[in-house]
Amino acid sequence: MSAPVTYEKGNLTSEEALMEAATQYCRLGEARLHNGMQGVYIRKKNLILLDSRLCGVQLCCVLAHEISHARHMDAGCRVDKWVERRADQEAAMMLVDPVEYAYAETVYEGNLVGIARELSVLPWVVEAYRERLHDDPTLAML
Repeated sequence: MSAPVTYEKGNLTSEEALMEAATQYCRLGEARLHNGMQGVYIRKKNLILLDSRLCGVQLCCVLAHEISHARHMDAGCRVDKWVERRADQEAAMMLVDPVEYAYAETVYEGNLVGIARELSVLPWVVEAYRERLHDDPTLAML
């Protein structure tokens, strides 16, 4: 078995790396999800189920979020806002490199969409990263 994946350095930037990380915690599946769901962690089945229509950046961001749920064995979908916030922030820490974020923040002068495009993540990931930095400024440029 491979060594545990590190989540504090923005080192999971490819679909393959994220899928490998996910399999350390649970199984992965794909289906056409409804009601606006893009992904879900099903605790009873120890399964991350992703919408089959996701690709690229969407897939990476949603999978990183669901990996957090699997790591913590969260029960149910959208349990509470704190669990979702933690999952968003952990996803951001998996996907965003601090040096690249600092560069993007400077170049795009704080523009959320520009930063997200530069970092190849969805805007909610940038927002979650900013929240995490606000909570713990020592993470900047680690």
